[in-house]
Order: sequence, then C-alpha cells, then structure tokens
Amino acid sequence: MRLPIYSSRHFIVIGIFMFLCFAGIWQFMSGKLSKHTEQISIELATKIYQLKSNIMRNEFEGFTKGIVNSETVLPEIHTKKEFLAHEGTIEALLLSHPKINKGWYAIASKNDTVYKSIHKDGQTYHHTPILKHQKDWIHNQLSHKETTGNVGTLVSVTDTLHWLIASRHKLADSSVLMFGLDINLKKLQQYLWSVDTIGRAYAFITDEKGYFVTNQIENLIGTKMPVPVNPLLGKILLADSISSYEIVTSSYLQLPVVRYYTPLNITGMNWTMVIDTPVLTVDEDVRIIEKYMMVMFISAALIILLLISWSQAKWQKEFTLRQQLEMNRKELSLEKQALSLVAERQQKDNALLQLNTLKEKVNPHFLFNSLSSLNALIAQNPELAQSFVVKLSRVYRYVLESYPNGLATVAEELRFVNEYFFLLKIRFGDALEPLDLQISDAHLQEHIPFMSLQTLIENAVKHNMLSKEKPLKISIESQGDFIVVTNNLQLRSDVRDSSKQGLNYLQSTYAYFGTGQLKYGTEGQRYKCYLPVLQVPEA
Repeated sequence: MRLPIYSSRHFIVIGIFMFLCFAGIWQFMSGKLSKHTEQISIELATKIYQLKSNIMRNEFEGFTKGIVNSETVLPEIHTKKEFLAHEGTIEALLLSHPKINKGWYAIASKNDTVYKSIHKDGQTYHHTPILKHQKDWIHNQLSHKETTGNVGTLVSVTDTLHWLIASRHKLADSSVLMFGLDINLKKLQQYLWSVDTIGRAYAFITDEKGYFVTNQIENLIGTKMPVPVNPLLGKILLADSISSYEIVTSSYLQLPVVRYYTPLNITGMNWTMVIDTPVLTVDEDVRIIEKYMMVMFISAALIILLLISWSQAKWQKEFTLRQQLEMNRKELSLEKQALSLVAERQQKDNALLQLNTLKEKVNPHFLFNSLSSLNALIAQNPELAQSFVVKLSRVYRYVLESYPNGLATVAEELRFVNEYFFLLKIRFGDALEPLDLQISDAHLQEHIPFMSLQTLIENAVKHNMLSKEKPLKISIESQGDFIVVTNNLQLRSDVRDSSKQGLNYLQSTYAYFGTGQLKYGTEGQRYKCYLPVLQVPEA
C-alpha cells in the first residue's frame, strides 16, 4: 500500500511549497547581500591588496638580501687587506639575486680610497670603472662620521632613475668600507611585471617627495606625481592603522579602483606603496557569488524532493544496517580492548627488556672501574678496601634482585644509591662532592622505577667533567609529587654514548603505569630530572 506522501498530488504540493520557501529565502538574502555588496567588494579588494603587497615586499626584501648576506662575512674582516682577500665571496653574496647584476664597493683609508664597480654576466664577475653618479654618492657617504649603517638614495641618471643602497662599516684599522647595489628602476619595473602575471592589482611606489620609484608606465619613473601622496589624509584606515584606502579613478586603467596606501620602508627609504584594485573586478566576484547562491538554492530544493521520494523506502534497510553496524562496533570495541591489553603487556615487556639491558650494561662497565679502584685501595688502605668490597657486593646483589613490575620503593633505591655513591666517591675523591639527600618521610614507601636514581647519577658522572677545582655536585630531594635529581652543568665534549638508554627505560616504565610523566632538562646552570612517585596498591 502506497503512503499518501508518495502520490503525485502530494509531491506537487510539496514542490510548490518548497519553491515558495526557497524563493522567499532567496529574495531576503539577495536584499541583504545587495546592502553589503560594497563592504564585500572592499573586503575582497583588501585580500587582493594584501596578496599584492606581500609579493612586492618580498621582492624588495629579496633585492636587498645581497647586502644582508654580505654583512655575514664582516666579522672575519678587520683590515683593508683582509677585505681584499674576501673580495670574491662578497661579490658573489652581494649579487646573489638573479635580477641584480650591478654592485660596487669602496674602501677608504688614510692614504687613499679604492673604488670598484662589479658587473655580473651569468656566473662571471667583471670589474669596471666606477660610474660618476656612484662615485659622487659614495664619496658623500664616506665623508660622514657614522661608523656603521645601511643607507640608500635615488639618483637620476641618463637612462632612468637609479636606486643606490649600501652598507657602511668602519674596520679595525680605521678604514671605512662601503659596499652596495646600483639598481636600474626601469629594468626593475620590467622584472616586477613578470613576477605577478595573473594578479588583478596594479602597484606603483613613490618616495616621500612624490616622485615615482616604480610605475606601470615606465616613462613616469623618476617624474613627480601631479598630487603628492598622503596615506593618512582624508582616507579610510585599515586595521593596522598605518595603511588606508579610497575609491578613485585610475589614470592608467581609466576605471574606478580601490586605491590602497601603505608604507614601504626599505634600507631607510621612506616610500609609499600604492596598489590599485579595479572595482569592476571585485563586483564581478560578488555577481558570481550571487549566481552560485541561486544555483545552490535550486539544487538544494531538487535534492530535498529526491530525498523525500526514497527516504521512507530506505528507512527499513538503513535500520537493519544500523543494527548490523552496532554489532560490528561492539565486536570492534572488544577487539580494541584485547589489543589494548596486548599493547600494555608489550609496553611492560619493553620496559623490563630495557631494564635487563641496563643491568647488563652496568655489570661489566661499573665492575671494571670498581676493581681498578679496589686494586689501588688494597695497598693504600686495607680497611677501606674491605669496606669497598662489602659495598660492591651489596650493589651487585641489588642489581641482580628480581623486581617483576620494574618498581622499587624510594627507601630501597636510597639504600642502593648510597652504596653505589660510596664506590664512586672512592673512585673520584674530591672531584665528587658528598651526595645531598633531602627526602621527605612521606616518600620513603612510595615507588619509583627500579635503579632510576643510580641511572641518573651514572648519567651525571658520564656527561660532566669532574675535577678538584670543579667538583660535581649531585642532590636528591623531594618536591611535591616528585623526586628531583639535580647536578651542576660542566659538560664533557668527548662522550660517545648518546643512546639515552637509561632515560628511555625510565620513560617506558612511566608510560606503562600511566600515572606520571618523566621530565628532564636544563634549568639555568643545572640539569634536573623529575621522577614522579608512584602509589602502587597492595596485592
């Protein structure tokens, strides 16, 4: 028996009702969208402006990067002679940008001033006579008293406007060194055209006097604007409070544009970057949004009608499928729990395996050092040698003890570490200060990983230099829920073993019990390791 909802008459009524609802919603949203079209246009134009602005800034920073790269060599240069020895390196760094091929340097000493112009042709560097406009500006800059700094200027030359930028430094032998770039702004504009070929924004730059630094019309470069740029006068500010915009007619595009003004300060040049975004381009984007919204509403109405037509027929099938999925979910949950138990068991086995490896490492390494110390004690102090043997036997008895869960009480660990430290003290003498213990009574019956304190003390001795003049200081103290092991830092440079096997064992143990996290690292002039104390319930 067919339900009434599946009859053609009901579908027609539902279709008409949905059409009216969507038409009403469309009219409402279209009206709202029209009211905000201008704001949307400005926001879209701002996005285009930001993209273009970032491209331009990145390019200009790239032009000056050769000077920054060249300055990295300066710490190696103290005299005029040393500079000449690094001449080739500085030339390569100075002209590292693929589109910058003219540079220069000058070095003035008490006796004379050397000027040299550099021209890059592919991978070849040629030295040419210094040009007059370069020499005049360099001479003027060398006469100043400043010792260091980046400077720049615009110079009008026969072909076009040139941008001179330089880095000025005073060397140890009182010589003054300058090196810099000579950038042809007409060729720079031609390069900028190729950087952003698909962008819909157009940019030009002016200096503080209103002269064009770059312009789409190359003949305008170096000429003065009809109306000087004042980015903050009578314009709408953006969120950064230093950029602004207005809607004007572009003389280049002959179209209304959203014109943005933003500062561009490069090597002391107080320039203004002006970016035009065509208003028509932005309006087209808004119209496309309206079109897509209409298509979306019609498509949504059709999809909803189709869903209604088969939703009831599919309900029973989906219900059966959900039951089957629920059963599968329960089975997967049980499998996941089983896998989790296996993972926990493997994690514990891994921690115990690392502990056994740690024991095997302690046995021969520590035994050989201890026997060497014992050999020296037998002749010098037989009584102390006897105590040494007793301590050594207790240490190895503890190491060979069986701790199935990998944990020991703090009190047991302290007893063990005292025996162990006694042996170290005999070996290193005054190069190792007495162990500083400040453990609260509340922590004594809590648990920490087996051999954890010995592992951290061994790491401190292995990684630091020990001497009578700079003894190693190790302390173990209670802090909140942690046992903190601290040593002063005087790191050795010849430690070969950096596998962190001991720390990996401790991390694995804490990860298995899941009640605390091992923390360690440098704090000031000390290295600290925080061992969380574990409360293990009685079986």
